[in-house]
Amino acid sequence: MKHSIGIILITSVLTLFVTSCSKQLNVSPKNAVPQSSLGVSDIAQLRTGMYSMMEDVTFGFWFDFDKRGENLKGGPGFSLIDPVSMTASDQDITTMWQNAYKAISVLNFLMASVDDLGSSATAVTLSYKGEALYFRALVYYNLVTRWGGVPLILNATDQAVQRSTETQVWTQIEADLTAARSLIGVYSNNLYASDQAVKALQARVYLATGDDTNATLYADSVINFSNGKFGLATDATSYSTMFTAGNTSKEIIFALANNSTGDPHLFYGAVNDTKATWTYSPATFPYQNLYLDGTTPVVKMSDRRKTAVFSSDATRVIKFPNGKTGQQLAASTNPAATPMIISRMAEMYLIKAEALGATAGAPVLSAYLNDRYDTPPALADLQSLTDAQYEDLIVNEYRREFYVEGHWWYDVKRTGRTDLLTSLAGRTYLLYYPIPQVEKDLAGYTQNLGY
Repeated sequence: MKHSIGIILITSVLTLFVTSCSKQLNVSPKNAVPQSSLGVSDIAQLRTGMYSMMEDVTFGFWFDFDKRGENLKGGPGFSLIDPVSMTASDQDITTMWQNAYKAISVLNFLMASVDDLGSSATAVTLSYKGEALYFRALVYYNLVTRWGGVPLILNATDQAVQRSTETQVWTQIEADLTAARSLIGVYSNNLYASDQAVKALQARVYLATGDDTNATLYADSVINFSNGKFGLATDATSYSTMFTAGNTSKEIIFALANNSTGDPHLFYGAVNDTKATWTYSPATFPYQNLYLDGTTPVVKMSDRRKTAVFSSDATRVIKFPNGKTGQQLAASTNPAATPMIISRMAEMYLIKAEALGATAGAPVLSAYLNDRYDTPPALADLQSLTDAQYEDLIVNEYRREFYVEGHWWYDVKRTGRTDLLTSLAGRTYLLYYPIPQVEKDLAGYTQNLGY
């Protein structure tokens, strides 16, 4: 994808690429292109810039949940003493918040620009609005899972907007995804948002909000979409290949291409750099224990993911290729362009299996485990598990499957398994991030408890 034209156009039509959600200004400056004068071709360019912007936002959130969830420790030359500890003045907390609202501002502008076309809007142009709705839901998902209730900015405004409740934010996410489905196109390429990508996010959201019926419905819809279109990786190499540039893995439902040469987002630079130092190394516990064989309560032996994630070098995560021979399983012709995978099939199987529960979900979980282990658990053994044992198994699979993919901390939070976070040490208030102090001072937001 070529992003430069879209970025230039977005810059020309927005007044301020906001630095604070307390003043969400989408008002055009005197020398800018008025929103009402944008045509269909301009919207297409805005769309290109939207995808580039979402790469920036997504990468900014990427390693956060793995760092706070004790999947990572400080890499060579860096230190990470208390991974879950946060304060309202932390720069990384402020940056994530501000970048999220910058993105929401741009997404709202694109949607309003499509609306201004009126009857001139084509089905294709309307699908771009559907993509923007999907992305806004994704950004708010990243906000609500961290901060709980946050300001809902749905239109341009120059007024401070106060925090909505956590429930209201989840409701808006669901509404955006429902609206997106009426506009967005069907799957054709995993590098563009599609109806199937929307359903995948719906399944995740409904699971998070306790709606197991809809979580099952949407996960199942993606699993059964168009025979042969999607499928699970079946061995270590195909699993590893998902994270290489330009791959055609059927496991990926939607990923951001991350192929901009002007502003690369280097995944390997964080965990597997070719230089002497990098930010994160595997935490000791996951490196030594995550992919161990198990015999109780069920047998699962020879996890095929292990050699795609870890090597004999305990300081590296090799899931994201760096282009150096011997330092990743599947080689990449362009290691700088690791795709940012938003949704993939493994999550759909795990969501469906979790939502159905131990009795009904065992066959779904069995189908997934058969592609992840040389010796997977027998179906009869899965069906004999207690609810607690079944939950333990699924939680463990989430951690194995999505290690350093930005899932783990929230999986611990939403399942109530805080016993798995040893550094939390009773500080349960840390399950909600602090409202950045600069934003609180500007807009008078209430602070989350404990800060």
